[in-house]
Amino acid sequence: MLLGPALMLAPTTRAAAPEATGAAHIVAALKREVGASTAYSEVRFSGLLDRPLILRGEMQYLGPGRLAKRVDTPYRERTTVEDGSATLQRGERPVRRLELAQVPELDTFLRGFSALLGGDAAALSRDFTLRASGDAARWQLELTPRDARLARRIASIRVDGAGSEPSCFRTREADGDESVLLVGPLAATPLPVRVSPQRLDALCRGIER
Repeated sequence: MLLGPALMLAPTTRAAAPEATGAAHIVAALKREVGASTAYSEVRFSGLLDRPLILRGEMQYLGPGRLAKRVDTPYRERTTVEDGSATLQRGERPVRRLELAQVPELDTFLRGFSALLGGDAAALSRDFTLRASGDAARWQLELTPRDARLARRIASIRVDGAGSEPSCFRTREADGDESVLLVGPLAATPLPVRVSPQRLDALCRGIER
């Protein structure tokens, strides 16, 4: 699974609400200040698992191209992306390092998300096709990879939000697996061990609380 979906976060300071439902307006409102952090809950659905994997922890935006994620439960792990590489440490195991230049599709993926966190719709559009729907009060932004290598891994990414606040990031992989990241107030939502994609979709759309 790619790193990017687990590195999205809600702002610590409030940006202006989108003035329209256009993708550029939504992306501009999602711009994060360096150091912004948030708690999250992430639900991963995989054909290799008999039930969803639910992770909880904290994420941080460290600046353009620099992201960090900490998993607190059900295990302890820290991932940091900076200076063209990603490092991962789980528990007391040795640190693993991955040079992003060796995985071009992952580099493209993370570059696109860095542009999203930076509020740069033009840069984001170079790697993804953007489609916005809804209104300023509740909107959705869908990202479809332009790069063929990335498209073989990721089918689409959907961001749900209200006003200037994102609430969910859903990543659908090409093989049918998906992950849903809940941020902001939704991060603390109690979830059953066999939570369904339908329940998460209702939460993300604001239909269910």
